[in-house]
Amino acid sequence: MRLPSLNELPPVTRGVVAVSFCGWVLELAFRGPLNYYFGLVPALVSGSGWVWQLFTYIFIHGGFWHFLFNAFMLWMMGSVLEPVMGSRKFFIYFLFCGAAAGVFTVAVSHGSGAAVIGASGAIYGLFYAFAALYPDQIVYMYFLFPMTSRQLVIFLAGLSLVLSFTAPNSGVANFTHLSGLAAGWLYFQTTAWFEKAEGVRLRAEGWFKKTAPDEKERVDAILEKISGKGEASLTPAERGELDEYAKTRGGRA
Repeated sequence: MRLPSLNELPPVTRGVVAVSFCGWVLELAFRGPLNYYFGLVPALVSGSGWVWQLFTYIFIHGGFWHFLFNAFMLWMMGSVLEPVMGSRKFFIYFLFCGAAAGVFTVAVSHGSGAAVIGASGAIYGLFYAFAALYPDQIVYMYFLFPMTSRQLVIFLAGLSLVLSFTAPNSGVANFTHLSGLAAGWLYFQTTAWFEKAEGVRLRAEGWFKKTAPDEKERVDAILEKISGKGEASLTPAERGELDEYAKTRGGRA
């Protein structure tokens, strides 16, 4: 599959790549102060309420290869996912995964003063979205080893989990990667629940729309019977239905 050029990328993907490039350039110029104010510093988020860092850290990268890898992954994933999800939903999902990964990171290291930077948490969320939408698509791990996208996500989750405990001081925020996958899973589970609830609501509305005319027809028939034979001709069931209709419709028929 041919990768699209920068001008061919969907608008949100192109914009995020561009902003990430600017973040990398700013990192070269203002490394320490930039990371302190706009990287993800758990102690500042939990202790001082600097919640904007949950979003700004996504767009800062600590080196050329760090930026290049995340930009390349975004380039590939965004060119596939954004047209399917729609630009607005894709952008919300990207930010949600990045911010949620930041929240999880703060939760487990709330006293840390070390800054976490980079879009990897959000990128791992995109991996999950790709696997959720195309679970049997063949991808190549490290461009060499074929596996399905579902298998890739399971592999990445296991690797990130192991490295979170065995290499905590490696300089790579493995727990943030794992949190991005978890955020993607949470997003899809939540939206599936809402879609299911919406489906139940629509089916219920359809049922009421379908039954309401039937109810009115029955009541009209009862009223016609009263007109022709008098109220004494009603059966107990008909009288009860007429009374119930009057209660729910705000008056006596």
